[in-house]
Amino acid sequence: MSKSFEPLIKKNKNSLLEKNVSIKGTNEFDRTPLRPIITPSKIDRPSEQKIEQQSQEKSIPDNFFKATKTAKLSPDVLLRLNTLKPFIEELEETDKSTVNDMMQMLIECYVNTRLTTRQREGYNQMYAHLFEHSKK
Repeated sequence: MSKSFEPLIKKNKNSLLEKNVSIKGTNEFDRTPLRPIITPSKIDRPSEQKIEQQSQEKSIPDNFFKATKTAKLSPDVLLRLNTLKPFIEELEETDKSTVNDMMQMLIECYVNTRLTTRQREGYNQMYAHLFEHSKK
């Protein structure tokens, strides 16, 4: 009875269980990066003159009032606008009236005639605020 037992299943020595993996920084949970993204020597601080020049340059861009997006208007709406053109006195004076001009005219007319004084003031303030932010 002195026979030695041999296992039926032999383990390979190259299994993942036997390999140790060390990961650096496993206990570091702060948000500071290992290397700074911007080195302090590369930081360019704008002088006061540059800031003043930039504030003066923030004028209204010319392309802000140009129609740059495709109007998704139905043929019915375009027909109504073109039919309405001869009846709008302000647009008769101009040589070429665009859909943008007509829409602007109709918006102003609606704001001035249909909105109450309080609503009109609120609309004008909201428009002025959004207009200022769109320049930036």
